Amino acid sequence: MHGPPDWKHPPAFGDPYPGYAWLREHDPVHWSESLRAWVITRYDDVLEVFDRPARFSSDRFRKLDPRYASQRDAVVAVARVLGDWMVFRDPPDHTRLRALLQKSFTTRQLERTRPQMQRIIAGLLDEMAKRGECDFVRDFAFPLPAGVIAVLLGVPAADIAQLGRWSDQMSAYVGGSILPIDHFEETRRGLDEMCRYFRDLIAEKKRRPDDALVSTMLAAEEAGDHLGEDEVVSNCVLLLFAGHETTTNLLANGLWLLLEHPDQMAQLRARPALAAGAVEEFLRMEAPVPATLKVALESFAWRGARIRAGDKVLPFIASANRDPARFPEPDRLDVLRQPNRHLAFSHGIHFCLGAPLARLEAKLGFEALLARFPRLEAVDPEPAWKPLLFFRALERLPLRVG
Repeated sequence: MHGPPDWKHPPAFGDPYPGYAWLREHDPVHWSESLRAWVITRYDDVLEVFDRPARFSSDRFRKLDPRYASQRDAVVAVARVLGDWMVFRDPPDHTRLRALLQKSFTTRQLERTRPQMQRIIAGLLDEMAKRGECDFVRDFAFPLPAGVIAVLLGVPAADIAQLGRWSDQMSAYVGGSILPIDHFEETRRGLDEMCRYFRDLIAEKKRRPDDALVSTMLAAEEAGDHLGEDEVVSNCVLLLFAGHETTTNLLANGLWLLLEHPDQMAQLRARPALAAGAVEEFLRMEAPVPATLKVALESFAWRGARIRAGDKVLPFIASANRDPARFPEPDRLDVLRQPNRHLAFSHGIHFCLGAPLARLEAKLGFEALLARFPRLEAVDPEPAWKPLLFFRALERLPLRVG
């Protein structure tokens, strides 16, 4: 690799890691003309971006793009909902939202859901066993986290498929598609339907409260504060979308890594207790969210570059997680790797609220998958990766099981 990646060239998404390596060595704070943003690739620098929210804002919808102040219907509608997502807010709003939502992600809540997770996993594996062949993304990696987050939110199981379709309408835009297509209209349609659905669900939960997340969010209170209905709706959409999208990628990417490294799969089969550590290594090697977007709030010099207030800054988690200054032999999958302080769940005030849930789903999923099937074989040796900047996602993963 002799230069930075061509960010708009889909084949680069198959293996972007040589490009990251070049940037780490030659231009760690790199201005990308095609992305109109600063690309940050070294571990310590990515960590600094996450550690300094007063310099690097997460509120892209209020501080970045003049389109969001326009009167274009689709733009305004998308910004209004996504702008209330906790992940796109800065303190003090982020602090307030996180304190209120944190009450919905207690250890008790997760442990209460474990038996339901295991039942979902067993049912999905039964269906895979009946057919002998499957698309692992469609038949396991998607329905497992989608089913779990639906249970947590209190969404009827019969509605999961439709919610998934609406969520898919949002993924190209939120995931940063590189294709030259305007995704606002499709995103708006999916958002409109999901918001309408959750408003109806909220009305039902107000009449008949339960112990699921929607009711917990409606009742959440911190220092006399509470979540407004628009914030509950927006963050229900966030939890549904992020709760399945990222964990789907973790499961599919993790299995792909094991298929590519049969020695590591054999080690994991022989010692199922390694599953939790293996999940951390999957997160490091193929981060479900390879990059995120921040906005510089001030002008400053950094690593020989001149950052201006209002500039987009893209900390590349996927590059930081393979920085040889932090991880020995970073391009080698090692399910025994210790320590493994990857940044797949971000860091600092925006550390992923759902990280314990994703870790538990993946651990239980891989334990059961490898115990159930002594043979797992990829049908397609060259899987297609979605052309997305902010998600590391396989289009499909055809699989033979036995």
